Amino acid sequence: MNIPYIYTLLKTAKITAILSFLGGTFLLICYLYNAGSQTILNLGIYYALFTLLMNSILFFTLCIIFMHSEVKRKNILKSLLLMILNIPISLCYVILIANY
Repeated sequence: MNIPYIYTLLKTAKITAILSFLGGTFLLICYLYNAGSQTILNLGIYYALFTLLMNSILFFTLCIIFMHSEVKRKNILKSLLLMILNIPISLCYVILIANY
């Protein structure tokens, strides 16, 4: 496995996970601040679907690399866990919006 490719993929996965979290949090705050704006809710749904697609692609790519690579397994696992951490956070956001 190409080591620079793994480093680039790890960096991309971490940045994507963090930006997904920050973007979702920003949209949630905007939604709550604007008293349940339908426009922001629609934007949030599209954002969630887009980030789900992007994070899923990166997640499964990392899973494949984790299974086939002998190097940087610990770092790959950390990135996978960081990406998985977004799932319960987004579920909490959905519950918060549903109860709003």
